Amino acid sequence: MDDAVRDHAGMEVLSLEQCEELLDDGYIGRIGFVDAGDPIILPVNYAYRDGAVLVLTAPGSKLEAAAVRAPVAFEVDGWDVDYHTGWSVLVNGVLEELDGDEERKYEDIPLTPWAKRVPRTHWLRIRADRITGRRIS
Repeated sequence: MDDAVRDHAGMEVLSLEQCEELLDDGYIGRIGFVDAGDPIILPVNYAYRDGAVLVLTAPGSKLEAAAVRAPVAFEVDGWDVDYHTGWSVLVNGVLEELDGDEERKYEDIPLTPWAKRVPRTHWLRIRADRITGRRIS
């Protein structure tokens, strides 16, 4: 018998522990925020530590959003096309830049951005206000 909690569409609702495990296992996600009045979603390399999503970035829209502590959404997912299964985890929170002391706390994290033309030296953090997830099984 399937005792999973289901949402209105019949998808399994993931527990916080399941969501955090999936976040911890991932390394590429998407960050969404409003930039100059328009919604934007950008792929990023990330790490998940201490209940927060960590990203390295260069000057640009993400760093500008962090300067004003913008609300953001961060999403990771996985799927199997052959079996029509998949999952998605959504993190809602505020984007902020870390200062030197906070950066040192995470310097052991092997976070290497794939796009390397511009050095990414600014650490950003999304402190999770809410973490939710669903699975199609």
